[in-house]
Amino acid sequence: MRLLLKLAFRNIFRHKKRSLITMTAIAVGLGALIFMRSFMHGAHLQMVRNVTRTLTSDAQIVPKALENFYNTNGAIEDPEPIRRILRSDPRILAFSERIIGGGMIASEKKSMATFIIGFDPAQEEKIGTRREVVSGRALTEADEQGLILGEKMRQILGAQIGESIVLTAQDFYGSLTGERFTVLGTFQTGNDQVDNSMVILLKQSAQRLLSFEQRVSKFALRIDPRYLTDDVVHDLRGKIVDPNLKVVTWQNLIPMIAQMIQFQDGMSFIIMAIVLSVVATGILNTLMMSIMERIREFGLMIALGTKPSQIILLILLESFFLSIFGALGGLFLGSGLIFYFGHIGIDLTRFVSALSNLMIGSQVFPHFDLRYSLIFLLVVLVSNLLVSLYPAWRAGKLAPLEAMRQV
Repeated sequence: MRLLLKLAFRNIFRHKKRSLITMTAIAVGLGALIFMRSFMHGAHLQMVRNVTRTLTSDAQIVPKALENFYNTNGAIEDPEPIRRILRSDPRILAFSERIIGGGMIASEKKSMATFIIGFDPAQEEKIGTRREVVSGRALTEADEQGLILGEKMRQILGAQIGESIVLTAQDFYGSLTGERFTVLGTFQTGNDQVDNSMVILLKQSAQRLLSFEQRVSKFALRIDPRYLTDDVVHDLRGKIVDPNLKVVTWQNLIPMIAQMIQFQDGMSFIIMAIVLSVVATGILNTLMMSIMERIREFGLMIALGTKPSQIILLILLESFFLSIFGALGGLFLGSGLIFYFGHIGIDLTRFVSALSNLMIGSQVFPHFDLRYSLIFLLVVLVSNLLVSLYPAWRAGKLAPLEAMRQV
């Protein structure tokens, strides 16, 4: 076995140029796969982080009518038992009580439909909600008659910071209600649908406007990252006995984003199959050419007593060495690209409008995906060994005398 290992190792360097081309093909193919998957993984992480920090948080407790993020009907009649359950669970780092409603917003120049959110700024800070204030200032607990709105909505309304606007809505009992508020600032989430439709005011202001009294629309939860969100949500479902309430994850609230991630995960395997087929063809071609050139050599080896199984093993070892060296090069190439672009990011400014609803952002920072990288590495090695079986079998079947007559 040791002799075969030495022979296989030396044989791949007998034709350095051909072996180098094959190893380069493996390295480029594997490196591209690892980098492409890391790019998608980084985009997914940014997407999930932006969605959970801007809109949904990790999980929510909502009335059944509010299961979709964009619904505005329904309320939690008695929030106190929910507060006690959440405070008693150490896995829940913080929670925020939100009021949700729909209405109309009107400036001196224009009016439009709006999505109203009322919350406590201190609670939102604890759950890590981030909405970038691009003009004016953020909402504070003293701003009972103030609000902030999406920058695009402000531009559509033609409203200025400090200007009064009127917010009208249908309250909890179905009556039309309205109040005058002052625009304190504007925010930008990167999602066009949110930036041109959402206004934010204090929780107590929203409760007053919508006649919610002590009711709340939902609880947004921040879960300790050391625990799985699904496990915490499952336990909460067992503790909350009210049949009109549901505990949902961000995937339940905005399924489009979750489905997009699943779709792109599936695409990774299709791309992997295409790249691997190219790499495997290169390996097959190299080994077949090598065998054609070495027919006399194999014939002589068999005539001197080398067993066909040893010839097959020798070819497989050569393929293994080519694959290993190529795979190491691919790991080095992919990791280097991830390290570089993970620091400077990849600018997608020209695609921002197309990607805005996915909340990825204008720059994507690739993030190394260890699980997929190991899968790609394993599949490359196994597939290369599989395509080597045929040329190895051909070499093992050679007849010594006939092979030695070959020029």
